[in-house]
Amino acid sequence: MPPFSAIAPPSIFVRSTIALAAIIITSLAGISTSAQPLTLTSGPYVIVADENVGNYRVIVHQSPERVIIGTLTYAVQVHSRETGTNVPDAIIKVYATPSEHGARQVAPALNSPADREYYVGRLEIEEKGVWAIDVVVEHPELGNETLTLATEVFERSRGGDNLVLGTILWVFVSIAFVVIAFYLIRKSKRSRIELERMRNQSEQTDG
Repeated sequence: MPPFSAIAPPSIFVRSTIALAAIIITSLAGISTSAQPLTLTSGPYVIVADENVGNYRVIVHQSPERVIIGTLTYAVQVHSRETGTNVPDAIIKVYATPSEHGARQVAPALNSPADREYYVGRLEIEEKGVWAIDVVVEHPELGNETLTLATEVFERSRGGDNLVLGTILWVFVSIAFVVIAFYLIRKSKRSRIELERMRNQSEQTDG
């Protein structure tokens, strides 16, 4: 008779469950630690201004919609009021001025050869409160104009950003532990039954 093993190798179901839990935990950890690049297509952007200023129609897109301390991105469209066409060769600057504390921020908004319509600029906002946003448009033929708007910056929540992520992690870890515990208990019970059967057989043989 081959030697009896007290605990047999884990079943395919148990191994698959453990592997799945490990993959999910690793993936979620990667999501929480990696920074996702912000592009015009990934957004989400919200239009915060669409106004006629001087010779321009200026459309301002903001991301994120609810501004928190950190990176604030603006995408600016500039059209000629006379022709309605895009102005691809303007010089755009975005200024952010705090109403209370903090330093004034400025960022150039640039377009690219692949997308001449959107001028994108990023600001680093370090204080909460109401900030004045000035979008300055300069062009040698159409002139210089400024569009002013306001946005409220909120403080970053402490521990709240990853609440859902933490809950998902906790659920899958709990499931993995329950499956492993159930497996070990069942194998232990089977082992005791098998050992008892072997002892009975041994006693009968000796008798």
